[in-house]
Amino acid sequence: MANRELLEALARGMTPEMKQFFAKALKSRFRPAEPPAPGPEWWQKPGLGIMYQTEYRPGWHWNRDFEAFNRSMKGPDGKLAFNGPFCRVEDWVRASAAAGVDYHIMEIKWHDGICYFDTSLTEWKTPVDYALQFAEASRKAGIPFLYYYSSIFDHNPQFDPIQPSRRTASFIGIPPKAEYEEYIKGQYREIMERYRPDGMWIDWYWPDGPTEATIRFFRETYPEVVLAFNAANLQPGSYSRLDYTSGEGHDLDGPYLKILKEETGTMAVFSSTWKWASLNRRMFTHRWELISPAGRWWEDPRTRDDPYDLPRMAAVTMACGGLHCTGVAAQMDGSLYAEQAEQLEILGAWYRPRKSLFSGSAPLPYGSAKPPGVNVTPSSVRPIACVSGGDRILHLVNMDGATRPISVELRGRSWRAVDSAWLEPEGAPLELKKTKAGFSLSIAKRQVDPVDTIVRLSGRFWRHGNRRPDLSAPCRKRKDGAPGPRC
Repeated sequence: MANRELLEALARGMTPEMKQFFAKALKSRFRPAEPPAPGPEWWQKPGLGIMYQTEYRPGWHWNRDFEAFNRSMKGPDGKLAFNGPFCRVEDWVRASAAAGVDYHIMEIKWHDGICYFDTSLTEWKTPVDYALQFAEASRKAGIPFLYYYSSIFDHNPQFDPIQPSRRTASFIGIPPKAEYEEYIKGQYREIMERYRPDGMWIDWYWPDGPTEATIRFFRETYPEVVLAFNAANLQPGSYSRLDYTSGEGHDLDGPYLKILKEETGTMAVFSSTWKWASLNRRMFTHRWELISPAGRWWEDPRTRDDPYDLPRMAAVTMACGGLHCTGVAAQMDGSLYAEQAEQLEILGAWYRPRKSLFSGSAPLPYGSAKPPGVNVTPSSVRPIACVSGGDRILHLVNMDGATRPISVELRGRSWRAVDSAWLEPEGAPLELKKTKAGFSLSIAKRQVDPVDTIVRLSGRFWRHGNRRPDLSAPCRKRKDGAPGPRC
């Protein structure tokens, strides 16, 4: 892929707010933001979520021809002849409970406009009220739940007279259209009054009429509802308007963006979870999320070659202070794809014993890719430094899955107060060795986690209250040229 091709694709879709985001991103390495400390609500702390998706249909691309698609969904009478994906909501909620998630989301209106809830405003809806089933099962399981709702695209055939295009990316709200805005506000009111979700996850934040109408409606009418928008991570104007912002990350590492080529054209997609989460850690003082498909892509349900890549992506996001949501796809009969169901089991087995290590911590403020004063061998293991109560936590993310010993050096004033170390969640003590520059510790091969080896460090880190230290302060050399205490 040529860099020029990527830049051209970006320029075509970049809003003025997105340009502001990238300008701020350039400064964040030198002036990192202080991430917010964990709060009492599920969305105010790092955590894991699942989104149950009804959008994928075999044989249809994301960027599809909706004139042909809508014909395929109609019976001889011209009305919707719904043929799936159906939903097995109780199975989905059981999968969420088994994984120990902190919240979950159900798609109840994707870009095709088909409503998976009981609405009086259209006949383009499922014969079963799946949203009600999801609400009841979620409450019974004690899991906070949100609904996904596409406001930006809607290919319900009743909007054909005002539809700009028959392709997926048809911005029905540019310019604003009163007919469509009244429709979505009416549906929001139905959803809130009938199902009372904990939150709404809207796809996606854009300078269009539906975005403005949605935010204004919920803030004025249902201010208690947690409101999140996809793609809002890149739109600084959204930060003070939403409870948390969201964005996508499809791979563990790689470039920030890559071009995905399909039969229907090309699109720029967000790639490296490591890079986006690290950038968000440096930039954001608000709550945020990254969402990744459990499969290889939203319309490719096959899972990644390494089943631990998704847990690594979740570990990176949460260690950087964010929520991480995994999108899983329903088959036409409502069951989850077998590989994705197995992926959720692996994700849950890793997450459940480590949940409190993420939810009770926040990243330390530093602008560099790795925490200053922390050197890790091998280089494929990447550190993220957090504060948890009076302790510090080092997440040593095993990027390539190799199980070999890990050596850690802690150098400089920032780590001088360490007096003990142990592995989490096992509680196995680690030997701290005093060195000329600070401390070192070794983790045996048998103790290395294939996802994230977590080290808790105890000591008297602060002398003045609980203020988190700024690890981005420059390294100062002594007059004789030797490294200073922060180097």
